[in-house]
Amino acid sequence: MELSVVIITWNSEKDVKPCIDAVLESTSHLVREIVVVDNGSRDATVDILKSFGNEIRLIRNQCNLGVAKARNRGLRKARGEFLWILDVDTLVNSDAVNGMLNHLKKDPDTGICGCKMISQIGEIQESCRKVPTLRHKLLNAFLLLISKIPGSFIFQRNSSKQQTYGAAIEKNVPFQVGYVIGACQMFPRNVLEKVGMLDEHIFYGPEDADFCLRTCQNGWKVMFLPQVSIIHYYQRMTSQKIFSQISWSHLKAVFYFSWKHKRF
Repeated sequence: MELSVVIITWNSEKDVKPCIDAVLESTSHLVREIVVVDNGSRDATVDILKSFGNEIRLIRNQCNLGVAKARNRGLRKARGEFLWILDVDTLVNSDAVNGMLNHLKKDPDTGICGCKMISQIGEIQESCRKVPTLRHKLLNAFLLLISKIPGSFIFQRNSSKQQTYGAAIEKNVPFQVGYVIGACQMFPRNVLEKVGMLDEHIFYGPEDADFCLRTCQNGWKVMFLPQVSIIHYYQRMTSQKIFSQISWSHLKAVFYFSWKHKRF
């Protein structure tokens, strides 16, 4: 099997059908499978998933195990030569699929690649970043708190430039990055076998940066392909309520990541 697409869902009834329909269409020319791990949804998500029948492989968790544990359940069941972690709030296309897959096949030094992500209103999202430090993460939390203060956007924009690759993206050619976000990461199976699974100590947070950093430490590159793109209906969970349980889980994960990799 050439490609396994691993998607996790959690109360995703609005996104799941368009996402899987797009994956089925854009990968129809490949020998592939779609592995969906549901993280204890309480809405109509599971019923929608069951309607796809044998077109997907459904794994059900009784509760929300977090991002890393759920994705690992899917990755352990995946049989493809190449693995593609994908968020459920995305709409993919064959150009992006072929672009990432062909890059991995032609460049064995690339361990993980991702592509440009564009919002539903056409904004280019910051889907590739430099590996974060604790200082940067705490600064981001502070900026989130002051985001509604008039004039604060100038400070936010200047801070964001220090962590992202805006100028490189505009050149529209592949380039090496610190990490690509977990909403879209494609990699060969041998990378997972060498690097290991996603770190399950991280419930929700920088498990994507951790996986990319470990991949680089094992001799591969993380590459970003701005010449191809997908749509991402991005909703930052930690920005919904800054003092919510998910926000605190994310903050704990940030401290854990910084301690693990000594990135203070």
